[in-house]
Amino acid sequence: MTSNELKHEARKQEWSMSIQECRGSGLSVSEWCRQRGVTTATYYRWERELLTGVRKNGAPSSTAVTFAELPAPKQVSRNVAERSATLHIGNASLDIYPGCDAEQLRLLVELLRLC
Repeated sequence: MTSNELKHEARKQEWSMSIQECRGSGLSVSEWCRQRGVTTATYYRWERELLTGVRKNGAPSSTAVTFAELPAPKQVSRNVAERSATLHIGNASLDIYPGCDAEQLRLLVELLRLC
């Protein structure tokens, strides 16, 4: 491998990590690039090169990067309006929310009885 090829491979590795950072940052590509002084054209050129390399070579090698769009985690807020019931045992109380399965509830009741 020539020195230019080695430099290019090093840049691919750098951009692979940068693209992963951008995708995980929650920022738009434009905003992420603006904050780092990179043009979006450069970003998308490297992203295209990395993705094209994966497609040409078939299965990704250990250094190849594959991107997948993942849904944002569901934000669950536990406010008073959402609880289904409140269970009082002695001086302790337990707020029960939708999604609490029977086994969880059984364990929590046992713990409250010990208090």
